[in-house]
Amino acid sequence: MVRIPIYLAVAQWALLGALGVLVVIMFRQFGRLLSGSSKSGDLGPPVGSRAASLTYTRPGEHDPRQLTPGAGQPLLLAFVDPTCPACEELVRALDEMRDGGELAGLRVLLLISDPASYLQISDAFLATELEIGRPANPAGLDSYRVSGTPLLVAIDSGGVVAAAGPAVRRADVGRYTAVITQQAPVASRGDT
Repeated sequence: MVRIPIYLAVAQWALLGALGVLVVIMFRQFGRLLSGSSKSGDLGPPVGSRAASLTYTRPGEHDPRQLTPGAGQPLLLAFVDPTCPACEELVRALDEMRDGGELAGLRVLLLISDPASYLQISDAFLATELEIGRPANPAGLDSYRVSGTPLLVAIDSGGVVAAAGPAVRRADVGRYTAVITQQAPVASRGDT
């Protein structure tokens, strides 16, 4: 019979206990991360607030353009990135809706934070005919509270945020367009 020295047995149980404590700590931290990222109220500007102006550049252009919400046309502002699979799905949904005439009368602007060269890695971004821009001044995005993508902000023709939050599928986009085209009486945060 093999005898294990007592100090090795104690060390083994101490390490096993420490590992258990680490697993519990990591599980709690992961839970906090998941619960924090699913709060759509933390994404996008507050509903009812005035949408801020943005300066952006289009891929391949050097002259900045000014986006001033409230110029009389409802606006869907989509914060998306070519490296984000959910963003690609949103771009495809927007393209389908545009082709089907569901976005008639709306201006749609895709804003990316990735370098413009990254557009080449995404078939959805390469195929879209929607306007794509990159914010010229990232500090200007503070009022839009973009902490993750995809984020869709629906702005009415008066420049007021009607809905904001995550969106991926065509049905999600439909809720936002309904709000700014006066098809729905209640503004939505766009919870998915």
